[in-house]
Amino acid sequence: MAYHIVADCITCGICINKCANQAVYLTADECYAIDPCRCTECIDLPKRRCHAICPVGAIQPDPAHRETAAQLWAKQRTRRSNVALDQP
Repeated sequence: MAYHIVADCITCGICINKCANQAVYLTADECYAIDPCRCTECIDLPKRRCHAICPVGAIQPDPAHRETAAQLWAKQRTRRSNVALDQP
């Protein structure tokens, strides 16, 4: 399941630079959001980066975007291979 940022967000910006998949972004109305297509729940790490560092706990699992571990690993492999293709 992807994560999303709830209304408790204080827009501190700590999370935006911690996401290895660049899933966290600033919306047009200057709120932070997470792109569920990019979020892999940090499946390759011992803990979720953005969730772990949010000072107010505003980053929560998104029940609207449920994924199995197999789906998350597949997304992670695809993201990593796309990044490798972009390298010179």
